[in-house]
Amino acid sequence: MIIGNKENWSKERQFVHPVLRKIIDEVLGVDFSKIGNGRYTLQGDDIYYTVMELTARDVQETRAEKHNTYIDIHFLLDGKETIGWAGESAELIVVESSKENDYSLYDSAAGEQFLELTPGMYAVFYPHDVHRPGLMGKDAPAPSRIRKAVVKVNKDLFIGG
Repeated sequence: MIIGNKENWSKERQFVHPVLRKIIDEVLGVDFSKIGNGRYTLQGDDIYYTVMELTARDVQETRAEKHNTYIDIHFLLDGKETIGWAGESAELIVVESSKENDYSLYDSAAGEQFLELTPGMYAVFYPHDVHRPGLMGKDAPAPSRIRKAVVKVNKDLFIGG
């Protein structure tokens, strides 16, 4: 997992894998105020992103997820979002999965930690990273709206197929 923000990207980009660097450069250059929600293709089914609005929810109302084929890059555009994160462990019990849609869902994730994102921040989740996006902050008095872009990057672009 990697977490960063737009303000520090110019200093950090040199340390990031070239595939990720190119994608983050491109997505950070998008004026999201001028595009609507929906799916946008960067490189066919290998690299695409979805812009969405959702209501951040309490952790008990959500499930953690993990992907096998795609790396996720979550860019927060508006609002405040908390994302749970945990490493893969033998204690994980899959409650639902779909190979076709590339996900496994979990009710709980041992050792889950929480990342607080504000607009301009991003988080990269690798296939072994269990994550629980769309959470409201621990101090939030009520669920709130967020807008975000989630980039899906086929892991084969990193490992050569």
